[in-house]
Amino acid sequence: MITLNQVIAGYTPGIDILQGISLTVAEAEIVTLLGPNGCGKSTLLKCIAGFLSPRSGSVEINGQDTSNIPIHRKIRECGLGFVPQLDNVFNNLTIAENLQTGGQFLPPAQRRRRMAELADQYPLLRKKWRAPASALSGGERQILALTRALMPNPSVLLLDEPSAGLSPKMLLEVFSAIQTIRRQDKVTILMVEQNAMEALHISDRAWVLALGKVAMSGKAQDLLNDPRMRELYFGGRAA
Repeated sequence: MITLNQVIAGYTPGIDILQGISLTVAEAEIVTLLGPNGCGKSTLLKCIAGFLSPRSGSVEINGQDTSNIPIHRKIRECGLGFVPQLDNVFNNLTIAENLQTGGQFLPPAQRRRRMAELADQYPLLRKKWRAPASALSGGERQILALTRALMPNPSVLLLDEPSAGLSPKMLLEVFSAIQTIRRQDKVTILMVEQNAMEALHISDRAWVLALGKVAMSGKAQDLLNDPRMRELYFGGRAA
């Protein structure tokens, strides 16, 4: 579970990118953050992950205040998994080696068991077990990045633009993998995504940011049917 309470944050003194964001993501829920470029979506993920500390307000993961805990500790101690948009796998390492790095804090026997579990869940990984990540397609790389983040069995998973640069076919495969993660592992998932319609179809709820504030929020299906969303994101006109 993720809870944000009146979070204010930014990178430059005196300039706030996030201007009092409050939201919750319930256990085993998929929630999408939408909004135009520069609205604060990735900054919000960085605050939750621990790359950036809020100037005020609080960030809680599973009931624990994690506002000032850095990401390496959140991964080890707070059940957090994070998949950035770029540089999310090691190109020169094999699939097996990438998974090993994802489980570097696990005891060796537990790490081997977890690698075997993920290989069984995602057969494409087993098929190319010894292939370097550089030889994978864009969709395969994203699935590898997802499974690498799953190595420590996180309870919360943050995804930054998981569909970036993917073909429509690969996008569907990656979104299917995200649904499987939620269904099989009961992981709470918060993702930033530009493909609004596709993201809403697999989400329970969504939050729309604008200029560092929450502009809209609600159940994913309600937002899909909202005329304002159609005009802003789906290429239609509001009635």
